[in-house]
Amino acid sequence: MGILSVVADAADSVGWMRALILHGPGDLRLEEVVDPPPGPGEVVLQVEYAMTCGTDAKILRNGCHPALPDPPAPFGHEATGHVVAVGTGVAWPAVGDAVVVANSAPCGTCFFCGRDRPSLCESLVYLWGTFAERVLVPARIVAVNMLPRPAALDPRLAAMIEPLACAIRGVQRSQAAAGDTVVIVGGGVQGQFLTACLSRRGCEVVVCDPHPNRRERAMRFGATRTLDAPRDDAGARVVRAQTPGGRGADVVFEAVGRPETWQVAVALARSGGEVNLYGGCPPGSTVTLPTEALHYNELRLQGSYHHTPQAVREALALLVDSAVPFAELVGEPVGLEEVAAVLAESGVKRPVVPI
Repeated sequence: MGILSVVADAADSVGWMRALILHGPGDLRLEEVVDPPPGPGEVVLQVEYAMTCGTDAKILRNGCHPALPDPPAPFGHEATGHVVAVGTGVAWPAVGDAVVVANSAPCGTCFFCGRDRPSLCESLVYLWGTFAERVLVPARIVAVNMLPRPAALDPRLAAMIEPLACAIRGVQRSQAAAGDTVVIVGGGVQGQFLTACLSRRGCEVVVCDPHPNRRERAMRFGATRTLDAPRDDAGARVVRAQTPGGRGADVVFEAVGRPETWQVAVALARSGGEVNLYGGCPPGSTVTLPTEALHYNELRLQGSYHHTPQAVREALALLVDSAVPFAELVGEPVGLEEVAAVLAESGVKRPVVPI
């Protein structure tokens, strides 16, 4: 495949590329599709690395996502690469520039953007289709959330700027302060990100996970200690007993995304504590919570969705400057043909090399 020409008016100049297309639950197909020509303000990115994500695994299982176009739909949302074409009106970047790109951008003018809640923007523009040789980046994302990729940054790490930005946003929403005991339920990739961010804030982080290797990794990401995952009320009591005075955690982050672990997370918080329901549960799921604990213990419950332009920039700086061993979360590269099988795995992210 040649580099996409900026001008592609003639029929014989139309190029083709390989891309993964989602057709329904569990139905992911590698297809030949037309190269995307850039419109005004848009950029075409030659994907150097895309990155697998737990959200991709959920989308593949369910065959849908609230922000994803109806199938058949382009798949994948984390990537870094080089610009190969730009539309009219693009002052930066230029063809050949190495960039990182977030998977969305807020409008900056709606009700929620006006109240400094850009993750709730009423017209978020999303990026889909990074599991491909090239991807068209919408104009708003180019203007708001496309950044130069520092030469010192490993491109494989750069590709995961978006999920790290989500963790940074989650911690920003928290009242966790230096010296607070924070329990994180779930030691997967997002649990490790949260651990690193909260540790840098000076919190005493306790990570609960059933897998010994994840618990060991959490210690390298800044956890004070680790425990087995609580699966029920009895398990929650064991974890609470390990908190100061046995009162429970000052702050709890649920980083699994299951209704049952949401319930356990609430049981781990002390009176007056905070519970951040960070993990996204399956569509249509519900949870039952104890009214007595919520009311009489004055618990503060909140969700945390997505990221912000500020968090994206902080994530890039953290990836470049931090001593956190982010590379431990990145497995061996795979090709487009292997993505479906990889999404059935867990524990690390896998860089996808489209060409």
